Amino acid sequence: MKTKPIVLALLAAGFAAIPAAHAASDAERIAQLEKQLQMMQEQIEALKKSSVSSKDVADLRDQMAASTKENVVVGDIPGSFRIPGTETSVRVYGVAELNAVHEFKGDHSSNDYSTFMPYAPLRGSAAARRDGQTYLHARTSRIGIEGATPSPFGQISVKVEGDFNNDPRTGNSAVYGSLGNIYTQQATNSYDFRLRHAYMQIGPSWLIGQTWSTFMDIDNTPETVDFNGPVGGTFIRQPQIRYTYVMPEYGNFTAAIENSVSYVLDPTGAATTAGFSKVPDFVVRWDKPFTWGSLSLRGVSHQHRLNGDVTLVADDPATPSDDGEYRTLNRSKRGYGLAASGQIKTVGDDFISWIVTGGTGIGRYFNYVEGAGYNAATDSIEMEKALGVVLGYQRKFSDTFRMNFVYGTQKNYNNDYTDWARVNGLDSGQFGVNRKVQQFHIGGIWNPVKMVDIGLEYIWGQRETLVGEKGDMSRINFLARYNIN
Repeated sequence: MKTKPIVLALLAAGFAAIPAAHAASDAERIAQLEKQLQMMQEQIEALKKSSVSSKDVADLRDQMAASTKENVVVGDIPGSFRIPGTETSVRVYGVAELNAVHEFKGDHSSNDYSTFMPYAPLRGSAAARRDGQTYLHARTSRIGIEGATPSPFGQISVKVEGDFNNDPRTGNSAVYGSLGNIYTQQATNSYDFRLRHAYMQIGPSWLIGQTWSTFMDIDNTPETVDFNGPVGGTFIRQPQIRYTYVMPEYGNFTAAIENSVSYVLDPTGAATTAGFSKVPDFVVRWDKPFTWGSLSLRGVSHQHRLNGDVTLVADDPATPSDDGEYRTLNRSKRGYGLAASGQIKTVGDDFISWIVTGGTGIGRYFNYVEGAGYNAATDSIEMEKALGVVLGYQRKFSDTFRMNFVYGTQKNYNNDYTDWARVNGLDSGQFGVNRKVQQFHIGGIWNPVKMVDIGLEYIWGQRETLVGEKGDMSRINFLARYNIN
C-alpha cells in the first residue's frame, strides 16, 4: 500500500506536539524531538510490514463516503442545502412582517394592507370625514421553498410561495357578513393563506407555472414600504407558459401565453358574470442590460368577451315582481397594452427607475383601471384608454440605509368608454371612473442587521373623477420585517 499519506499524518501528529516542549530548554527539546522522530520511524517500518490490503482501504473509503452523504452539504443555490443521497438543493425562506399605518385623511381601511388610490373616499363622503385611523397587521408575512437539481436540459428550478394576505379573514365573513373584519380583529386576526408563486423553470429558457406576469418589470419597479406601491404600472401574478431566447449580444427575447380573465362591466357598473375566456393572453418582451443601466420593452394582447346574460337594468329589491332586465349575447373585443421601463445609474450605487405603461382595454395589466364595459345602446364592448408613468430614485447613504422617492400617476382619456360611463352614471361616486390618479412616496429603509428591515414612509395621493370630484390620501406607514434565510 502507499505509505506517503500515512507518513504525512504521523509527521503532522509529531509536529503538533512541538508546542508542548516549547517551554523546555534547548537541550531538552532536542532530546524530545530525537525521541519522537525515532518513534515515528519505528511506526512507519511497522506499517510497511503490516498486512493491510487494498480491500481494507476500499472499505474504509466507502464508509467515509457514506458518512459524508449523511452530513449537511451546501447546495447549488444561495442559502440552500443538498438533500442527502441526491443532487437536489433546497432552500426554505420566509418573511415575518408587521405594518403599522396611520391615516391623516379619510378612511382607507377597506384596503388596509396597502394603498389603493383609485377607490379613495371622495371629499364630502362619510368615509372621507373619518380621518386619523390607526391599524396594524402582519398579513403580508410569507413563506416559501425553492429547489434546484441538474438535468441534461440545464438546471431545473422549482419555487412555491404563499402569504396570508387573503380575504375574507378566516371564518368570519360567513357568520358576521361585512362586520367579519372587525370581529376577527377582536380575537385572533386570522387571515386565509393564498398562493403567490408556484412554478418550474428549466434552464434559462422555459418557465411553467404561476409567477409575476411577463408584462410586469419587477426588477425596475421602485421599492416602497407600502406593499403595492404607486399607481401607473403593472402589478399582477398569474399562471403562464414562458419561453426566453437568450442572446448575450442582443438581449433576451421572451414570449408567453398567460391566464385570460374577461372582466367587463355591465351598464349598472358591476362586473358581469358573462365574462368568458376562449384564448389565453399573449405577451412579448425584450430586455437588455447596458453599462449605464437597463431597458425593457413589452406588449400584451388579451380578450374582453361576453357569453351569456348581461344585466341592463338591475333588479329592484323593493318590487318582488321585478327581476331586472337582461340580454343574452356573445360579443368579443381585444384589448392591448404597451410598456417600456428601465434603470439609469447615477452616482455610486444610486439609480433612477422608470416605467411607462398604456393601452386601450389594458384592464388588469394596469394598476389600476376597470378596462372595459358593455354598451347596451350600441350592443358593443367599449374599452378604456389609459396611460401611466412611474418614476423612482433610490439614494443609498450606506450599506445599511437607503431612501426611496417614488411618484406614480395614471390618466384616463376621453373615448367611447368615458362617454358610456357618463351615460350610465359611472363618472362619479365611490367607485366612479377616474380622470386622473396620482401618488407620491418618500421613505427610508434601515438594516440594523443583515436579516432585518426597518422602514418608515409617508404617502400622499389624490384622485379625480370624470366629473371633477376629488379624493385624498395622506398616511404614514411603519414597517418591521425579518427575512428568514
